[in-house]
Amino acid sequence: MIKAVIFDMDGTVLNTLDDIWVAVNHALTQQGLSLKTKDDIKQAVGNGARTLIERVSPSTYSSDEKNHLFHLYQSYYDTHSNIYTKPYEGIIDLLKVLKEKGYLLGVVSNKFEHLVKGLNQDVFMNLFDVSIGEVKGIPIKPAPDMVYKALNQLHIGPDEAIFVGDSEVDIDTAKNANVKSVGVTWGFRDEALLRKHQAHYIIQHPIELIHILQKEKQS
Repeated sequence: MIKAVIFDMDGTVLNTLDDIWVAVNHALTQQGLSLKTKDDIKQAVGNGARTLIERVSPSTYSSDEKNHLFHLYQSYYDTHSNIYTKPYEGIIDLLKVLKEKGYLLGVVSNKFEHLVKGLNQDVFMNLFDVSIGEVKGIPIKPAPDMVYKALNQLHIGPDEAIFVGDSEVDIDTAKNANVKSVGVTWGFRDEALLRKHQAHYIIQHPIELIHILQKEKQS
């Protein structure tokens, strides 16, 4: 029986695109590089901040130059991560309903953990029981380790959780952790990609998750 719902953060519960876009272009501007569009960023996110910077860096950039660009980005984003960021419509209501129904809630993100915890506190009023992000020594998604960390903190097994995300990274993470997956269509990837990666369920609006959990309870 499903006891917990674990969510991805960027593109699933939070629309973080504008703040990430501004931070990337801030870093690029400091280096005199061409700016990126929002769509460029939308396609580049999902595998953590370092991979994001890898994807927006010029192909001629050395490792040291990419590392410097990363630090420019991260130092800016650390203090500007919640300027334009806001929950997607219906998410707060969904989380409150899930809480009322007795579900444990977690968020697992490839953001650095201090940012995940800060956003849980500042935006979600600590609705998430556990907030997991990138820390040294634990592989990030799509490796299953961060989900395992959340499961351990919630004191449940993989068969007692469902993972909700907007990208192929999230669907693959759930598969690697032996957790059922729900793909959402309002985030940073399209439905076709979620289907290609074999999400167990796909939803168009947050409240549809309630119907899925009811179905799981009856199965």
